[in-house]
Amino acid sequence: MDAPQRLEAIANGLSIGGVQRHIFLCAGQSKPRCATRDESDLVWRHLKRRCKDEGLATAPPLWSRNPRLEAQQESPGDGLLLRNKVDCLRVCEQGPIAVVYPEGVWYRGVTTEVLDMIIEQHLVGGRIVEEYAFATGSLGK
Repeated sequence: MDAPQRLEAIANGLSIGGVQRHIFLCAGQSKPRCATRDESDLVWRHLKRRCKDEGLATAPPLWSRNPRLEAQQESPGDGLLLRNKVDCLRVCEQGPIAVVYPEGVWYRGVTTEVLDMIIEQHLVGGRIVEEYAFATGSLGK
């Protein structure tokens, strides 16, 4: 399998073509500003665990972490969302901060409890968690 085919197989395994929402969370910051690194890492681990336990996100193929391993064709994943940890979302106040696309909803003060509300109400239910949302701006509008 050549390099472009490897990427296509990884994207397929992650269900990139079929996801409904994408959440970005500041965590593991190199220079924490809006929350401590421990706080944000706790929320990130909670997000990963919830996504795995509830089958919301599909993990990349195991072989994708090692370019020396032979790639295999992947069946499309059935995850509904993608999750990414980012160093900083540039809103260095009342963190951890999260943003959910395609709606472009920005959330403040994302603790594990707040994250549970975001997962249940927004990521799965499609309803914004108004009490923690502080900005909305979908891309291209």
